[in-house]
Order: sequence, then structure tokens, then C-alpha cells
Amino acid sequence: MAEEIYNAGNADIDKIEALPVDEDGIIEYVNKDMLIGDIIAKYPDAALVLMKCGMHCVSCGVSAYETLDQACAVHGLYTDDIMKVVNDFLTQTLAGEAAEPQ
Repeated sequence: MAEEIYNAGNADIDKIEALPVDEDGIIEYVNKDMLIGDIIAKYPDAALVLMKCGMHCVSCGVSAYETLDQACAVHGLYTDDIMKVVNDFLTQTLAGEAAEPQ
């Protein structure tokens, strides 16, 4: 099932911005305090992963004000598990491109 989730977006790498990387080469991972709306705005394919996990609130108006932690609580999901799935997906689909020197 994890493999299905990682490939859920069938991401078109050419149309997705690389993950933000700081001067040390650290990728900005999704965390529990990020708003759902901000996650989707920054990483559009993350919406597909969240929906596969049972969080269909990605298009809900509340997503602009609800953190990942709050959304997980509402849907009865473990925040740490969802963060891992989303970050693994982002790392697999985008990190290689972000890690390459510009």
C-alpha cells in the first residue's frame, strides 16, 4: 500500500517546483504545525497523498485554517504516520531534483 501512496500523484516533475532547500541542503519537510492549505499550495501533489490516507478535507475551506495535526485528529489518524507518508512521497518524487546543484 505504501508504494501505491508514493506513486499516487504520478508527479510530473517538470511542473512541480523543487523542494525548498536551505544553505545546508536540508529539505523543508512537512510538519504537524503546517496548515493543510499551505502544504497543498507548496506541494500540490501532496493533496493526492493526503486523500489516499483518508483526509478528503484538502479542498475544504477549513484547510486554510487547520494544521495537519488538527486535521489528523478530526479524521482519527496519527499525525506522525501521515507526516511520514507525505514526506516520503515528497522525498521520492522531488528531492533528487532539489538536491542537484543549480
